Amino acid sequence: MKLLPIMMITSCTGLLSAQVSEPLRIKEHTLSNGMTVWLNEDHTQPKVFGAVVVKAGAKDSPDTGIPHYFEHIMFKGTEKIGTIDYEEEKKYLDQIEVKYDALAATSDPNERESIQLEINELSRKAAAFVIPNEFDRLISRYGGTRLNAGTSYDYTVYFNTFSPQYLEQWAELNSERLIDPVFRLFQSELETVYEEKNMYSDIMGSQAIERLTERYFHPHPYAYPILGSTENLKNPRLSEMRKFFDTYYVASNMGLILSGDFQTEEILPVLEKTFSRIKEGKAPANAPVELPPFKGREQIRIKFPVPVVKVMALGFRGVPANHKDQVALTIAVNLLNNSNGTGFLDQLVVDRKLLSSMALNESLNEAGILGLMAVPKLVFQSYGSAEKMLWDAIGRIKKGDFSDEIFQSLKLEQKREYASALEDINSRAQMMMKVYSQGKSWEEYVGSIACIEALTKEDIIAVAQKYFSDNYLHIKKKTGKYPKEHLPKPAYAPIVPQNRDSFSVYARELEKIPVREIAPYFIDFEKDVFSYIFHDKATLFVTPNPVNDIFTLNLSYGVGALERPELTLLASYLNYIGTQKHSFEDFRNQLQMFGSTVSFEVTDTDFHVKITGFDNHFRETIDLIREFLACPQADNKKIKQVIDEVKVMEKAFVKSNDNMVVALLEKVKYGEQSRYLTKWPLSRVKQLKGEDLLAVFHEIQKTACGLHYCGTLTPDEVKEVLSQTDIIRRIEKESHSPVYREPRTYDQPTVFFLDMPDLSQSIVYSYVKGDNRMDLAERHASKLFAGYFGGDMSSLMFQEIREFRSYAYRVSAQYYMPPYKKKEGSGEFITMLSTQGDKTLDAMAVLDSLIREMPERPERIEALKQTVYNHINNEYPSFRKLSSRIAGYQREGYAEDPNKTYLEDVNRMGMEDILRFYQEDIQGKPIVYVIVGNAKHIDMQKLAAYGKVVRLKKKDIYK
Repeated sequence: MKLLPIMMITSCTGLLSAQVSEPLRIKEHTLSNGMTVWLNEDHTQPKVFGAVVVKAGAKDSPDTGIPHYFEHIMFKGTEKIGTIDYEEEKKYLDQIEVKYDALAATSDPNERESIQLEINELSRKAAAFVIPNEFDRLISRYGGTRLNAGTSYDYTVYFNTFSPQYLEQWAELNSERLIDPVFRLFQSELETVYEEKNMYSDIMGSQAIERLTERYFHPHPYAYPILGSTENLKNPRLSEMRKFFDTYYVASNMGLILSGDFQTEEILPVLEKTFSRIKEGKAPANAPVELPPFKGREQIRIKFPVPVVKVMALGFRGVPANHKDQVALTIAVNLLNNSNGTGFLDQLVVDRKLLSSMALNESLNEAGILGLMAVPKLVFQSYGSAEKMLWDAIGRIKKGDFSDEIFQSLKLEQKREYASALEDINSRAQMMMKVYSQGKSWEEYVGSIACIEALTKEDIIAVAQKYFSDNYLHIKKKTGKYPKEHLPKPAYAPIVPQNRDSFSVYARELEKIPVREIAPYFIDFEKDVFSYIFHDKATLFVTPNPVNDIFTLNLSYGVGALERPELTLLASYLNYIGTQKHSFEDFRNQLQMFGSTVSFEVTDTDFHVKITGFDNHFRETIDLIREFLACPQADNKKIKQVIDEVKVMEKAFVKSNDNMVVALLEKVKYGEQSRYLTKWPLSRVKQLKGEDLLAVFHEIQKTACGLHYCGTLTPDEVKEVLSQTDIIRRIEKESHSPVYREPRTYDQPTVFFLDMPDLSQSIVYSYVKGDNRMDLAERHASKLFAGYFGGDMSSLMFQEIREFRSYAYRVSAQYYMPPYKKKEGSGEFITMLSTQGDKTLDAMAVLDSLIREMPERPERIEALKQTVYNHINNEYPSFRKLSSRIAGYQREGYAEDPNKTYLEDVNRMGMEDILRFYQEDIQGKPIVYVIVGNAKHIDMQKLAAYGKVVRLKKKDIYK
């Protein structure tokens, strides 16, 4: 085993101290079968993040979709998991595999339909032995949450979070799934993948990105979509999928990543016992496909469905991961764009020379993406003018036209971003997965951080001259859209397993592994965070940072966008102005010299001023921020930038089905109080002056505020600095947050429909207005009910709509309650699914039946309770989020962590409590459906069976 302390950074960067860096240690180990293990102990949260990374992704089977589809199959179980009798099931699975090879070998439509029906019949017979979702249920049974997976071009990763007392069970389950995965429920899962492809095709701009990616990366396998082509998805070969597994899912090609609350020496024998069972072997070392350089100015036009707005870009060849120029190129790109908005491209936007501009620098394992994008001003500016500005910005870097102070500040910014990415268990584990997938050791990654300090100005000039060359891809947008591939719904019978609540022999054996009893963590409002009340409307929260010397200070003023819609405009405007003493450029550059940033964010309930930096410059940073808060300088030229951004946003908003269905749901629930109808219309925005928004800003700063500091300074030191400012003295007004809007009552079933003719999918929401329930036990019953109905892979919605019938890729259910301190107000039961247009009525039929006559499955209740326990334990916040979680609870009206009483109540509840809540709050009430879809794919007369159909237009729901 090799110990790799990230404290190596200390001598080069000064970011981390030996006293506090224990959570950042990574230990590398190799199992007897050659599998790599990276272990990171961190006892700051009561959880473990576990992942298996396979160095095989879409590029290793280009355009087939096999790597991604195999990722889905890995949730279906093994010869031991997910079956009551594998030997009998296998007889049908072997026949299904042969039939799929036959299907891929023919293009005759009649023969294909016949084969697919045969597969359907065999699948239904095989389902008689299947225990659906048993792997997910076992993960949940043994402390797991957030079970998921992902396929990229270069790697595939399987991960979840779990409670530490179940580490042995986690290791057993996740090693078992990699030994003998079984391709069961294949036909229905293939339909789910189609639904996923439909979902992505409806995302605005996704097809444009796919076409651009194809052109940029040709002839590399990165040119093909990760999900594969529609043609290949229609012709899956299980035999090829098996070959893919046998080739790449071998021990030496996999990494086990664990970060969290465990003792390394205790768990190594467990990992050896379990994961060393994975077969040994070496994956083929495929030679990377060399990307040819662009030849001069190569041109491509890409269709994008937003009119009026122009977009152009320059694409260059970047560098792959592990390249010696990667760090220097990152700094060069930061001279164009950076977090303080001081880059050369940022300045073009701030000075209103461009509407928008950004640089992109991304390193995949075998190639890099390097590009600059510009959105010319909406009126009169040409593409040629915008392009010249991009080249001028590039030219400044090539000539070294940047100060040493700016250069050093960008190095500091890079160090801060590196350190911030390693702060908590989740983000650190994500970085560990990425680094392992790139073929680097952790030591090499740490070394790349140390290299930042050694960079010189000449290094940056050299990489700029090398990579921003005269050989590039010139991209220009043209208004239009690409045709979508439509697969009609199959005439398959649903594949409904009969053993949905059964347990395999394997599951019974797993119960024999002993488990240590560990009580869940609850937040202690008094001990976990120091709080100091300046006065009744200003409270300081101080949380220690145990990892590095980066501070955050969040000023959370208790007024949000629901109360003051213009705050969204204010948050944007503040990013473009300076102070009465310092111009925007001077103000931001001074912040950057300290390694600090400031940003502005508005939520429904709060306006946030977010400050980040290094504790050794805390006082200087706060002095600058104090000046900005007290004396911002209005600039009406910058208001025009905000107005143009609103114009573009509104044109894009109405093209997105996800946006429009939320706006439609708001209209249905809240009528004229919908946030999309109370927001400022463009006509009003155009009349704004800078002074108007700054008057709002000064008023906001009078509102009750929580000051959330996290860093290495003591509470007294933080108090002393803040007390010397006028930030506290300005605060004098009560906060009215959270604002509550009473949902509307409907006396009959109704279907609200918005037609978007280009969509492949329909997005369907249902809404039932609940009752006024202030009793804590009833609120807890509502949560339990929502989890039972649509909370995870074992819920009614997931199994009945997605798993058994493949009618949707996304399904969910929530029961929303008003804030606890509100003494009146109704709940809202909301469900959501997205489905291929011609399956809309089929999916609604199942959903409607579940809402009207909810099935009783009492055998699931204990697992549901375990899920509640898991979420409470595993969602204990990281140190940066502790104080905001406490303040949120206090504002709701809680004097202690509400999860304590929630867990106590849940432990006493059973199926009868869920059923009682359902019968009193949901059953028999009018169901209102909200649908955004393509009317051509839906029988509107049949849709009327679910209520009076009300067809709305965009102007009815979005001002």
